[in-house]
Amino acid sequence: MDNYGYGGGANGGGGGGGGFMPGETTSPSGGRQEGNNTTLRPVTIKQILDATQPYTEANYTIDGQDVSSIVFIGQVRNISTQATNVTYKLDDGTGEVEAKMWITPTEEMDTTDDLGKEGKDKNGVEVNGYAKVFGKLKSLLGGKKVINTHSVRPLTDINELHFHFLEATAVHLFHTRGPPVTGGAKDAGDSAMGGVVGAAAGGVYGGGNLPNVSPAARRVYNLLKTEPQSNEGLHAQLIAAKLGLPPSDVARAGEELINAGVIFSTVDDQTWVILDL
Repeated sequence: MDNYGYGGGANGGGGGGGGFMPGETTSPSGGRQEGNNTTLRPVTIKQILDATQPYTEANYTIDGQDVSSIVFIGQVRNISTQATNVTYKLDDGTGEVEAKMWITPTEEMDTTDDLGKEGKDKNGVEVNGYAKVFGKLKSLLGGKKVINTHSVRPLTDINELHFHFLEATAVHLFHTRGPPVTGGAKDAGDSAMGGVVGAAAGGVYGGGNLPNVSPAARRVYNLLKTEPQSNEGLHAQLIAAKLGLPPSDVARAGEELINAGVIFSTVDDQTWVILDL
């Protein structure tokens, strides 16, 4: 899995790593890049759609930070092959966006008919499969956002999807709440990214020390923390059945916990897991 320069090991654990360095990153090709103008930021599609532009021709910003280059993961809903480009429509559960890869005259392309039959491009990216996209956020006429991409590759391990959401959340928390509060030898020994995630889930909110949330939200959180589950987490309907709560109460509790930064949704808006590594 890719390490975007925000610390943590190659597998996203809270162990080794060089620490959270917002000004440096590892490019998709593996080369080290320096400076804010080349920072590669992991994001969700909702963050892409909500990004703002200070003025025309300026880089977009997320959480007040420049996002010259971004990376995100989504499910491929459509692949459209044109004479000059391939357009991918992707959805990650938070929104939908198009990524456009421009084709040079020397490159060989699959024809539209071949793509339609196989449902995939020459790199193995297929419709309904998951893909990781590297690129830059741009605007079309009318303000529609699109990603100019130089790399779209298929996902080979679904855990990479979960790791990406964790890292995007950790970076968001860093920029909106600041560095994690350290409180002991364990915190001091954590990598910076691991510390951010630990602060959000186990360090600040763990051990029954949740932020000021409703009793229903606390019950939902405790169930998510203790109930055996897959990597996808638990669906709100199952949570309602196990806790004997009305589905509407569980939905409100889930929204509270998401806003508090202690859980996040996975395969859909109603399936949640604890923000923990």
